Amino acid sequence: MRPSAIITGAGRTRVAKNSPGTGGYRAFTLVELLVVIGIVGLLAAWMLPALARAREKAMVTRVHGELQALGLALEMYAQDHDGRVPPVRVNCNSDLAEHWCQFPIELARDGYLPRSDRPGMEAYMEDPFHRGHTYKYAAPGPQLLNGSPGGAYAMWVPEDFPVNRASTGRYVSDPVASPVRWAIWSLGPRPQSPESQHSHAPLAAASWYRKTGGGGVLVRYADREGRQYKSP
Repeated sequence: MRPSAIITGAGRTRVAKNSPGTGGYRAFTLVELLVVIGIVGLLAAWMLPALARAREKAMVTRVHGELQALGLALEMYAQDHDGRVPPVRVNCNSDLAEHWCQFPIELARDGYLPRSDRPGMEAYMEDPFHRGHTYKYAAPGPQLLNGSPGGAYAMWVPEDFPVNRASTGRYVSDPVASPVRWAIWSLGPRPQSPESQHSHAPLAAASWYRKTGGGGVLVRYADREGRQYKSP
């Protein structure tokens, strides 16, 4: 039988439940039910942060895997284009301003990556931590400013590259002289954090994501010989 509510003396509400084998009822007071509900609430409050941390770790692992695949796609593109990598896109005072350093359209046009018709996401590789935007891409060399050739893009490179712990470095725009070939990155679980918005991101180690609950970017980068590295 299903539990039923009964009224006892002094107006107390009790929930009655069949006791197997006796044919009688075992009653729970409202206070006992509230205690059980409180315990369940405490367990949920304890478990939810742990589940959130586990989900964040899983997403970070996924992003590192996707960046590795994108790094391979970039190297394949370079091999098919005389060692050149795509230009960097910078958009100012336009609807695409928020899509700065979007992932190269060229890789989608040439079939290395899936393609989309959405502005700013033609190379359909969405950053799961920054919905509606692709992973970021930068490389010293040619730059497209608002869709037209606009000089050279300069990347900040630490003086101890590829370790990148140094706080000092220099801006490099010549792809031949640059120690870094390219960098691709996610803005990380907290895109607006000071680390993710660091002026020397993505190569400065100070801008990297390091622990669950923290800010920072997830980056993969290559040196001029094509050796690839990644942040923690």
